[in-house]
Amino acid sequence: MSALSFLPVSVEQSAVAAVVGLASDTHFPQRCRQLPSAIFDVLAGVDLILHAGDVGLLSVLDDLSRIAPVVAVHGNDDTTEAERELPYQLVAPVAGVRLFLWHSHYQDPVAERASRIGDDMIEKLDRTVTAAQRAGAQIAVFGHWHIPLIYRQDSVTVVNPGAIASGNEFTRQLVQSVALLYVMKDRSYHIVHVDLANPHCRFEPEVDVYGGFAAALNRCSASIVTPELAAVVPALRALLTPDELRLVRAIVAQVAHRCWAGELPALDLDNVWEQLEQSNNLPQTLREKLLSIFG
Repeated sequence: MSALSFLPVSVEQSAVAAVVGLASDTHFPQRCRQLPSAIFDVLAGVDLILHAGDVGLLSVLDDLSRIAPVVAVHGNDDTTEAERELPYQLVAPVAGVRLFLWHSHYQDPVAERASRIGDDMIEKLDRTVTAAQRAGAQIAVFGHWHIPLIYRQDSVTVVNPGAIASGNEFTRQLVQSVALLYVMKDRSYHIVHVDLANPHCRFEPEVDVYGGFAAALNRCSASIVTPELAAVVPALRALLTPDELRLVRAIVAQVAHRCWAGELPALDLDNVWEQLEQSNNLPQTLREKLLSIFG
């Protein structure tokens, strides 16, 4: 298997100028302890890999660079080192075609939270189209949504390769996917997605961009939280500082990994509190806050 094996049958391999592998949202290792082995088969033979953010530790880029050189941006839910060392956005010309790469989040946390209100997917995509047009790019690659898709507007093609890890500790990523961009010698291009659970054929995301964001997300992500635990999440977010919330999320991720591995059916009040209570990293003030919610 190699990247060229996913090329549409109507396209001659000799007409391909470059193949670019597209990946995003690895969240390594908090939500992805090891890259799926299929990613190395699917991306074998690409000339370049673009990672659209929420990388996690930079070592995951080292792993991907065993396939081909990697260019990456950081995301909104990234590690300190990724935010420090990787840019917010960039332009990557490939074989005469200009690509625009970003995660697509707002740098201001307040604006980012506000952007999540509303279900109009086209309105959300317009922001990436506008950014690509400003950069003079024909193709825009973004992450953040955990939804594989291709969308064309005016002179811009927008592609999200999908995600490797879940969007947070409370959900399961139902589809782990990457994309392949074939840039042709005449500067045309073809884009295909591959579901890493079925890595021997092309994958059609079949996302209805006019059907709303929530419906598209629900095709790719599912909750692993019981209703009782979901009911206390707003209180956690309201009571904890950002640093405290990050620490709690890291601890909850340990239980989430057991759900993702099929060892537990769901996150519930008991198994989450048990994990928090057993942690040696909780400051006393945080422990008291958690007791007020879970106690």
